[in-house]
Amino acid sequence: MERSPQKEIQVSRPTVVVLGAGINGAALARQFVLNEADVILADTRDIAAGTTAWSTRLIHGGLRYLEYGEFDLVRESLAERNKLVTMAPHLVKPLRFAVPLRRRLGGMLAAAARIVGCEAVAQWLTTNRGRGSWAVGIGLTLYDLFSRDASWPVHAMKRSSSPGLPQVDAQQFPWIATYFDAQCIFPERLTVELLVDAEAHAAQHGQRFHLVTHHNWSLDSDGQFVWTPKPAKRSGLQKSVESLSVRPDVIINATGAWVDQTLAGLCCGDSSVDRGHDIEQGLIRGTKGSHIVLKDETLRDALGGDGVYAEAPDGRPIFLLPFAEEQVLVGTTDISVQGDPGLARTDQSEVDYLIKAVSRIVPQCQLSEKNIVQHYCGVRPLPGPRVTGRAAGTPGSVTRRHLLLRDEDATIPTWSVVGGKLTTCRSLAEESVKKVFAELGFPVVAKNSQRVLPGCLLEEDCEACHNKTRKAAAQSGVPEEFVDAVSQWAVGLFGRRAPDLFENMMQCSQAAMLPPLIGDSGLPTAAAVFAIEKEWALSLSDLIERRLMLIFHPRLSLATLHDLVEILVVMGCLQPTDREPAVLSEVKYLQDLYGKKIVTQ
Repeated sequence: MERSPQKEIQVSRPTVVVLGAGINGAALARQFVLNEADVILADTRDIAAGTTAWSTRLIHGGLRYLEYGEFDLVRESLAERNKLVTMAPHLVKPLRFAVPLRRRLGGMLAAAARIVGCEAVAQWLTTNRGRGSWAVGIGLTLYDLFSRDASWPVHAMKRSSSPGLPQVDAQQFPWIATYFDAQCIFPERLTVELLVDAEAHAAQHGQRFHLVTHHNWSLDSDGQFVWTPKPAKRSGLQKSVESLSVRPDVIINATGAWVDQTLAGLCCGDSSVDRGHDIEQGLIRGTKGSHIVLKDETLRDALGGDGVYAEAPDGRPIFLLPFAEEQVLVGTTDISVQGDPGLARTDQSEVDYLIKAVSRIVPQCQLSEKNIVQHYCGVRPLPGPRVTGRAAGTPGSVTRRHLLLRDEDATIPTWSVVGGKLTTCRSLAEESVKKVFAELGFPVVAKNSQRVLPGCLLEEDCEACHNKTRKAAAQSGVPEEFVDAVSQWAVGLFGRRAPDLFENMMQCSQAAMLPPLIGDSGLPTAAAVFAIEKEWALSLSDLIERRLMLIFHPRLSLATLHDLVEILVVMGCLQPTDREPAVLSEVKYLQDLYGKKIVTQ
């Protein structure tokens, strides 16, 4: 893959550098582009390689925020939930939740204690007691009112023995409350589509939009940003990836759990130096959240297609969610943590905690560690004591609202995004651009509330899209017996862009000699080629973990990894001599971070 040498961008519009290509960074980059700015979005790793990929993968209003009196956050989150379901219906889908309840009374005093800031009292009141149906019913009534959308069903309160509900322990939980939120199984794909949309808009309007991943950056005393290729430790990434230089008008630090380290780097002018983090002085308070992915037919059947939102004995929330490939996602823990967020790992105590919590809710499933397919873990970037003014309190009591804070000492106007969540990425971006441009005197010319994402596929258009995808897949060489399954997978992941995968493949002369399917996965080579050519994938981990979402395939095989490496070689992303090191490195990484075993036969 030919790359140009280092170049400097000459600008005529406001130039914005956004650091951090997670869901918030992508939404910000898109919103700045929509407002006629030139944008450089940069990350030392890949798109959505941090906090975004570590989430519980829900688009929700935040039912439990009501207990902390954060009614405005719930209203905002519900409004954004409704918009995201419309913007990207192929990726964000409504999901009914069931809340198992042990008693009628209980929870009122705990909620009152939380609203007035007495978290310790609230914890004592809820531990081993739980919330009663009356308290939950009041909360869900408010939830329905705040939603302001008649198309979403209202909550219901039922006996747990009623038909059509998740099969929880009816003796322990005699009542179940149901309500609706939404699930985004692959927020990595949502992040990619935000950037695809930004790139398309920039190209159409003659703006500059650059996405720079796998690069380190430096900032000189004259305000010049320079990005240089980051030596790849795992992927064998080609060293010929271009360098880039620009002098920005605005810097937005959207690096999530790394916000404080990034700010320190901006002061020192270098992103590559490892720095410690003082929790008392930092903008961010990190809490570790771990999830496990279970494969068990009894458990999946017990959910019946619904999510379960329950309480662990210590009062912390536990989610049981239908997940990819007939699996179940369970999370999450909430543990204060310091140090490099990239080093956080799921530990045995968290696994035991989650298994015990699930077994309490659905004891008939008789789960054990043998049912765990994999796990994942990450650090939530919650507002720290320097922001909230509170040094104490449980992780669950820390607000999930987003804040945009200006660094008054910075030479270049610099803001940092603190907190926030997957659901509110769009509103965060809209509010942030308005605030930044108002302070700097730039006009706000566009909103994005009605703009759908490139893959947006309405239900009434699904059949036509499937037919078009099947035809394109067959024409590109996919064997007839695989065409239906390949089409189903492609439409589910890429929405209305699915036919483009195969049309792009037929036009790509480099890929002409590649096999139509990847290893023994049954998935199309066209998707990997498309991700490389159209979605900035550069490495094996980019493809597996954040474009094709093979990371959650229960039988990810060595044959599939080898075929993906061959595609990277053919497309010029990987040196031929680095084939085997790239595979071995990825296998080791997947085992370390996800506990995932690669199928060898």
